[in-house]
Amino acid sequence: MIITYDGRAYSGWQRQKNADSIESRVESALETILREAITCTASGRTDAKVSAYFQPVHFETEQSLDTRKVLHSMNGLLPDDIRILSIVKSDIHARFSAKKKTYLYKMYLSNIDLPLYSDALRVSPDIDIRKMKRFIHLLKGTHDFIGFRAANAENESTIRTIYKVKLYRVGLYLYFEITGNGFLYKMVRNIVGTMLKVGEGKLDLKELKSHLFRDYRSAHTAKPEYLYLLNVVYE
Repeated sequence: MIITYDGRAYSGWQRQKNADSIESRVESALETILREAITCTASGRTDAKVSAYFQPVHFETEQSLDTRKVLHSMNGLLPDDIRILSIVKSDIHARFSAKKKTYLYKMYLSNIDLPLYSDALRVSPDIDIRKMKRFIHLLKGTHDFIGFRAANAENESTIRTIYKVKLYRVGLYLYFEITGNGFLYKMVRNIVGTMLKVGEGKLDLKELKSHLFRDYRSAHTAKPEYLYLLNVVYE
């Protein structure tokens, strides 16, 4: 399945006790339709309040499904902020077959809060975008991103490859996109937070270079509600 959702009202993708998650909503809708226990596997877990334009998810069943009817029924059961875009029969593993993921972080340039830009983080129009671009250029390639993971992250390899990273403006919007073979817990938000501190002149770029890929806790974590899973690429 390809799912899109506004995650701002949820505790993230993963099912949790005493919390409303995207996974629990999707599995509940499937179980109502198929009348069997269903476990979904997503391409990756999005954090609380993080949204997705394109989230691949798979589930297994021995039933013969009319996928068009299942899609229609699910969208009738799901809340308005979660939608199934497509369902196909496939042997692709949503998580382990993924090769590249792209995240988008939305910002807008203004000195005052603008109600029609509530999907983006407000930043000062005086922020130094050129410095921010110089910082993100350093991220391309294969590096140890241990300094950009969360302090309570799982014990896993911190080596990741960043294929593409860009920062561009469209009107008042300022978009940050990053594509990699995978991301550590809160890695993208920590990169965005650090990028913003560089643009505000609160972090010296020359000094930052010396410990960029070391076990350095910058503690600059951008808010989750403006982060979006944009795309996932498979073989």
